[in-house]
Amino acid sequence: MTETISATGRVLARQDHPGGYTSLRVAVELASALQPGHALQIDGPSWAVLRPVPEQGWVDCLQRNIPSPAVGAEVPANGPIGEPFDLGAATPRALLLADNDGIAQIVFLARALCGWQPRVKPFALFELTPPLPFRPLPSRIMTPGLPADVIAALPLLEDWAVPSRIACPTSDQPGCFEGTVTELARGWLEISQGVADVTLFACGGNALLDSVRKLAACYELACQTRIARPL
Repeated sequence: MTETISATGRVLARQDHPGGYTSLRVAVELASALQPGHALQIDGPSWAVLRPVPEQGWVDCLQRNIPSPAVGAEVPANGPIGEPFDLGAATPRALLLADNDGIAQIVFLARALCGWQPRVKPFALFELTPPLPFRPLPSRIMTPGLPADVIAALPLLEDWAVPSRIACPTSDQPGCFEGTVTELARGWLEISQGVADVTLFACGGNALLDSVRKLAACYELACQTRIARPL
């Protein structure tokens, strides 16, 4: 269990996004201690860690539907909060799944896996309820085993050359899969030739995590799940 450190942070930037999301950039000394799956307790609430940049001494966090401190504010920052993903247990292919509350953790995990040795190929799937916090892009990354019309991808992962797709089960969104993220994942697993080298990673609410565990058991795959809002 990682020791929790109490520190003082300073809010460098704040940006509001659709869907009630807010991103914060906070200068804090414990940035180097943060791993994929961690959160920071900033001025009370828990904020999911999106990207730490230890060499510059700051971290980007994401949360939704909670009050956020103003730019320039000095705030108490405690962390790391929660159990990180075990990257050392990753197999050559990683299937990452998230819902609305697990976006930041899975994006952080995808970035970390890109630089991991031995090499891991991540593929990220998101189950989101509109309004989305970002504008999806048509993916430039060909991914066999997906419906031809499912092309909506997360822009940040496209920039990192990580394939991703979006499922929107409650609304018809252009380029998105009209079903749950585990239904989309199951279709990909069914069509892929051999899946024994795939590890499932998931972050979100209990409904998502339960369905991912069942999916992993069905295909006898290694699986790591993390609750999106650690206490």
